[in-house]
Amino acid sequence: MRLIYSSILLTLLSLTIFSQTDRDAAWKLASEGRFGEASVLYEKVIAVNPDDPLALSNLSWCYLELKRYKDAESLARRAIARDPRNAMSYNNLGYALFMQESYDAALDPLRTSIKLDDTFEKSRANLINTLLKLDRLDESITELKSIIAIYPKKTSYRQKLAGILLQNELFIEAIAALEELNKLEPFRANTFSMLGVAFASTGQSPKALEAFRRASVLEPDNINHLKNYAFALSMEGKQTESIAVFHQILAKNPKDFDSVFGIAMGYRDLGQLDAALNFGRQALALRPASGQAMMFLAMTFVSKGDIESARQFLPKLTELNPKDAAILEKALNNPKKP
Repeated sequence: MRLIYSSILLTLLSLTIFSQTDRDAAWKLASEGRFGEASVLYEKVIAVNPDDPLALSNLSWCYLELKRYKDAESLARRAIARDPRNAMSYNNLGYALFMQESYDAALDPLRTSIKLDDTFEKSRANLINTLLKLDRLDESITELKSIIAIYPKKTSYRQKLAGILLQNELFIEAIAALEELNKLEPFRANTFSMLGVAFASTGQSPKALEAFRRASVLEPDNINHLKNYAFALSMEGKQTESIAVFHQILAKNPKDFDSVFGIAMGYRDLGQLDAALNFGRQALALRPASGQAMMFLAMTFVSKGDIESARQFLPKLTELNPKDAAILEKALNNPKKP
């Protein structure tokens, strides 16, 4: 009998050692991003010990990385049943539900994960993304501010907050968030570009111009930054400088409609109507169905007193944009002397 017990103990001990060795190897593989190989070992561990909460939780994580979301959900629930104090298991469950578009159901496990470990970054990030999917803007902003308070040097959360504030036209708050971000990353062009949008949207044109200028200096090959700067110059009445920047863009991309059209508007504002018509025609050639370009050409012809040339755009504008057509028709019927 004693020999039988000894044999059983040795068998159990060998199984425990085998399980722990596989679990250590699985963790190493998962840490290296080799989730497929790690999952095979974790499955072996669980086959030996189906109630191992850590192995269940870690296999759930591997399944998440392998996009096996239903399996990940099932494993996370099993892990929680065996260890209801494991923050990672609740996070895994919440993320698995999120990836299956069960956003409402994902909220409770993610919040539970944060209660168990309020510094668990993944849970907070997943909760923010879930709230955004549910269009719960105020809660999303509150959670972002919380995670920024915990990780004040992590600029990715500040960028996300600023983007959400801008998108939802909360410009004053966006300016504050972007200025704080600038203190941490004073050489990020995109931050200056976003700041320019926020300043322009609140009527602070000089500040918008300076922000767009800084963005274009930091990334001189970025066409979008150059466009923002050129349009800001135009808004400040600096048409000659604006035209010069638009020409910089055309040197990089000769078929950029916005730049060609921007030059046309700049020349019109300078009173150089022939040059304006020239670039207006180029813009229309780039976008033959552009009602914007048609209206520009028509009104420029009206300004020159060439009513017949302006009138040719009326039928197409009536089809594309009846409001613009009505404005043009009124101008045709009451032309001002050139």
